[in-house]
Amino acid sequence: MKSASLFLLLLHVAVFSWAQSKEEIQNEIEIESLNYQCGADTVRGIDFKYCYRKARATNNDDIVYFFHGLYGSEKSWQRQFWGTWFIQKWWYFRGYQPRVISISFGPQWLLVNNKKYPLLPLFTEEIMPMMEKRLGGLRKGKRHIIGQSMGGFNATQVALRNPGMFSRVALLCPAITHIGPYDSEKDIQNYVARTGAKLRLVKKMLTVSRSFFLNKADWDLHNPFNLLKKYKSSERAKFYLSTGMIDGYGFQEGSKDFYDMAHGKSFFSRWVPVPGGHCNFNRKNTAYFIMGE
Repeated sequence: MKSASLFLLLLHVAVFSWAQSKEEIQNEIEIESLNYQCGADTVRGIDFKYCYRKARATNNDDIVYFFHGLYGSEKSWQRQFWGTWFIQKWWYFRGYQPRVISISFGPQWLLVNNKKYPLLPLFTEEIMPMMEKRLGGLRKGKRHIIGQSMGGFNATQVALRNPGMFSRVALLCPAITHIGPYDSEKDIQNYVARTGAKLRLVKKMLTVSRSFFLNKADWDLHNPFNLLKKYKSSERAKFYLSTGMIDGYGFQEGSKDFYDMAHGKSFFSRWVPVPGGHCNFNRKNTAYFIMGE
């Protein structure tokens, strides 16, 4: 009886402590959100939203761009409870407070360049200069990217198509796969069997992709593996990939293969697999990678 009572007491204390910890973190997030200026703008008739860290909360010239995942928003960076928030915590711990710019074209968007969605040149030619001007320019800093899930795919597009523009690129559970929006049902079934992905999630991913890529040829032009294979410039960004090994979309396969290909083409790259599903990644190592450690 005493053992049962002691167990219940310890359980109560553990649950109470967890609730306190969660509440404290939420309070920290609310306070940190005050350090960000968020808004909306329109360029070439295309609407987008943004958040950037105010100057008072920075101590470094580096600029870190953040691309959120599916159904995220421009506020995901500073408000994602168990995800990117902890990257910032590690930065604070090491005294690194870069300028951060988070961009969003909506809950679903891909940074592509075709007749239907010319978002990539819009981003590099219009939005980046506009946002960086508001922050006082690049100065002596370097540009980095952190892309999460869908945002990881977007990060590959801008980094591999613009040599020298970004120094470090962190791809967190990135949507990089060996399956495309115009592949056959048999290809889809083989992918699911090979990766252990959930068919429902894979079909959702491919449905989103088909809404952005006009046809198979268009997809082939944007396929991250094709971009990496054709990369010729001597200027090479450093890549970091971290993915849960039972990702529901099967992204662990593409992440590892992207790392292998990048490494084979003399890109400095790191592959940090972690336990768990989508979208798990190593927070501490991601933070240190962007810092250059």
